[in-house]
Amino acid sequence: MLEVDAIIMGSFETNKPMSEGASVALGLFVGMYGSTNKAVLNMSIYDAEDGIQVANYNKGISGTMGSSTEDLINILMRKASRRISYTE
Repeated sequence: MLEVDAIIMGSFETNKPMSEGASVALGLFVGMYGSTNKAVLNMSIYDAEDGIQVANYNKGISGTMGSSTEDLINILMRKASRRISYTE
């Protein structure tokens, strides 16, 4: 019906467990800085003809002070594009 080779499905979740100010305070008092951003990517590729899953990629990363959600998205998508190979 769609005349495609594959269907890509997935979800992307981000959260901000700690503000940058709290991370700095933690670093000053404890000596260890906390994660200021987190992102998780769950992506699957299905064969369009028979619906069988041909690839799956799940990865989560944590950002540090100064990192943005956009930076984490770019990192995860770059990693996914290198890890998932799809050929006919």
